Amino acid sequence: MVTVADVVTSLAERTNPELAAEWDPVGLQLGDGNDPVSRIGVCHEVTEAVVDEVERSPVDLLVTYHPLLFQPVNRLVGGRSASARALRLLRNGTSLLVTHTDFDAAQGGTADSLAGVFGLRDVSPFGGDETEGLPDIGRVGSFEGSLAAVDAIATNELGVSGLRVSGDRKAQIDRLAVIPGSGSDFIAQAAASADALVTGDVAHHRAVMANDLGLAIVDPGHVATERPGMKSLVRLVEEIAGADVVDLTRFDPQTW
Repeated sequence: MVTVADVVTSLAERTNPELAAEWDPVGLQLGDGNDPVSRIGVCHEVTEAVVDEVERSPVDLLVTYHPLLFQPVNRLVGGRSASARALRLLRNGTSLLVTHTDFDAAQGGTADSLAGVFGLRDVSPFGGDETEGLPDIGRVGSFEGSLAAVDAIATNELGVSGLRVSGDRKAQIDRLAVIPGSGSDFIAQAAASADALVTGDVAHHRAVMANDLGLAIVDPGHVATERPGMKSLVRLVEEIAGADVVDLTRFDPQTW
């Protein structure tokens, strides 16, 4: 019999959750490690649509990339909120396992998957900060093409609309950095080793800073930069699960 704890341990052997960002609530977030598991769902984020589906077609364990509860809560009540979704999962008998910045940094995880979309070569990790307790959630590698080519790949491969690009589209990009999710905190690091950065959630003043440092920015959006990694997460859970796996990443959490 496979238990929740068995899946937690098997996933941890591949993602090293002890290396996740200090603020990141990875690991088992809801449930009992002793509970048996015969069916596992994998999602990008625990949205209303995901919980609706889990209630229609139950799973014993839900593996999510975005944590459901980022902050401590002092009550679980019905309604529409993260804590209310936690209550619904508990009522449904569904445990919840989170792998986030640990999966970003893991071999074959979100960062590597995004680097693969752009065909980067001689890839190196970056973005780690021991002082902040953060692993290497970014990748940088060789790229042959213009900024316009980076834009085209992002548009065609990441399923985006409203893509934002800052920089000379004709400029040659020899080194490209990628960070899934929100990576604007790492602009200075990226500028030291790359000509352009692909990441999400880049605010105006961060883009100005990037331009001043000679770094072009391609911002497809937070969720779009994580989508390639979700395919990898489903495959990983299928490899280690010992149970039926249901792909719920089709419920995309894109809000704009």
